[in-house]
Amino acid sequence: MKSRYITFALIIIILLMPLLFPSSESRLETWSKALLCPVCQGETIYDSPSEYADDMRSILEKQIDDGLTDSEINEFWVNRYGERIITNPITNNLEILLLPLSIVLIFISIFIRKLYVKK
Repeated sequence: MKSRYITFALIIIILLMPLLFPSSESRLETWSKALLCPVCQGETIYDSPSEYADDMRSILEKQIDDGLTDSEINEFWVNRYGERIITNPITNNLEILLLPLSIVLIFISIFIRKLYVKK
């Protein structure tokens, strides 16, 4: 019985390894698809055939090989080209979470009050 649990745990760990420790090639592909080419209109550097995109890919590859985190890579490209360079910007807007949550809590409190108010 114990060996089943150990086998199950090992299978889960093996399946989660790529999520916990992504390879540099997968990070390069992800970031290449997230950065827009400043020369080409609406194309990422992954799809762009321009030499400028090749230079950007080599800089990105060097950053990943140097061990920069995703937030450091994001900060570098945003500081250099602005927010428009990132196709899926990393935002930490708390309002996006708090506004719907507060509306739901208000409706729940109104509903509970209506249930317990005696007429």
